[in-house]
Amino acid sequence: MSSTRDNRTAVIYMMLASFIFAMMNLIVKHLGEIPVAQIVLMRSIVMLVIVIGVIKHKKISPFGTHKKLLVFRGVFGSMGIAFFFYTLHNMPLASAVVVHYLTPIVTVIISVLVTRVRIAPLRWFFFLLCFVGVYIVKDFDDRVETLPIVIGVLGTIAASAAYNVISVLKKAEHHYVIMLYFPMVTVPLVLAYLLLTGDWVWTSATNWLLLVVIGVCTYFAQYFLTRAYQIGEVSRVSIVSYLGILYALFFGFFLFDEWYSPIVFVGLVCVLAGVLGNILYKGNITD
Repeated sequence: MSSTRDNRTAVIYMMLASFIFAMMNLIVKHLGEIPVAQIVLMRSIVMLVIVIGVIKHKKISPFGTHKKLLVFRGVFGSMGIAFFFYTLHNMPLASAVVVHYLTPIVTVIISVLVTRVRIAPLRWFFFLLCFVGVYIVKDFDDRVETLPIVIGVLGTIAASAAYNVISVLKKAEHHYVIMLYFPMVTVPLVLAYLLLTGDWVWTSATNWLLLVVIGVCTYFAQYFLTRAYQIGEVSRVSIVSYLGILYALFFGFFLFDEWYSPIVFVGLVCVLAGVLGNILYKGNITD
C-alpha cells in the first residue's frame, strides 16, 4: 500500500517538475536576445542562494565527502544546461526539447561503455529509432542547422554523464549537497567565460526579473525531480517527465508560431518512441 502511495506521490512530483521545467524553457526561449552564458549565470546565482539558505536552515554539512565526483557532477551539469539553452535559442522549441530528452538513451550507452556489458538487441533497436528520428528532424526541417543539433547532442551527453554521477552519489550524499555543487561549480566557470568574452548585455527590468524567475524555477523543478526519483519507481517517474515534450509542442505552436511538417513530426515521434521503449523495456541490458 505504501509503495502505491509513494508512486502516486512521485508521479505528482514529476508532473510538477515537468511543468516548471517547461515554464523555464519558455522563458529562456523568450529571452532570445540575452546571451546564453548570462542566463546560465543568473540562473545559477539564484539557485545557489536558495540552496545555501536551505542547507544553512537544515544544518546540513555542505561540502560532502565525495568532492571530486560532486565537482564532476557540477561541470557536466553546467555543460549540459548551457548547451541546452543554446539549442533553445537556435532551434524550434519542441525540437530542442526532444534532442535534450535523448538523455536516458545516452545515459544507458555511457553506463554500458563503462561497465562493458552487452546491450540487448531490442535496446539497440530503440537506440537506432532515436538516432533515425534525429536525422529526420535535421534533414527535413530547414530551421534546424547542423551546429545547434550537434551542440544539443553534446549537451545531452554531458547531462547523461551528470546523471550517471548522481546515480553513484544518491545514497552517499544528501540531495541538497548534490544540488549545491551544480551552481557552485557553474558560477565561477561562467564568470571566467564572461570575463574573457564580454558576452553580456544590460537589459530591461522585466528581463532581469525573468532571469531571477528562471533560477527560482530551476530550484523547485530540481527539488521535485529529485524527490520523485527518491521515492518512486524510476520507470514510472521517467515516463511522466516526457510531458515536457507535449508542453514544448503546445507552447511552440501557440506562442512562437512553430509548426512541423508531417515528416518532421514523424522524426520527433521516432525519438520519443525510442526513448520510451528503452524506459519501458523490462528486460535487463544484456537480455
